[in-house]
Amino acid sequence: MFVLKIVTDFAAAHSLREYPGDCARLHGHNWQVEVLVSSKVLDEVGMATDFREIKKQTKVVIKRLDHQYLNEVEPFNQLNPTAENIAKYFYEEVGKLINTEEVRVKEVTIWETLRASVTYSEDQS
Repeated sequence: MFVLKIVTDFAAAHSLREYPGDCARLHGHNWQVEVLVSSKVLDEVGMATDFREIKKQTKVVIKRLDHQYLNEVEPFNQLNPTAENIAKYFYEEVGKLINTEEVRVKEVTIWETLRASVTYSEDQS
């Protein structure tokens, strides 16, 4: 199995609904996004997929959230904009753009700070 990873970032604010602490108030983060893509096969060039394509499609999703108040952006106007929900959102949305028979999003890690992250995958192992 080949696993490719890209790392990018965006800035956005949020407030956690019904959270019993400071994060219930409006605050922002410079979120880091790691997208891992897997493939068992290589193309005729010897690549699973082009890193540029993973970055491009991840940036399509980032553009929806960058410099926004997440609580006002679909789906986070209804769904609490926790790091967990943001990681799942990226997994699903980037997957819609790049998943094929051979190439799939394996996992997404969202870093809220340099010391706190969450990883989402649908791997059962």
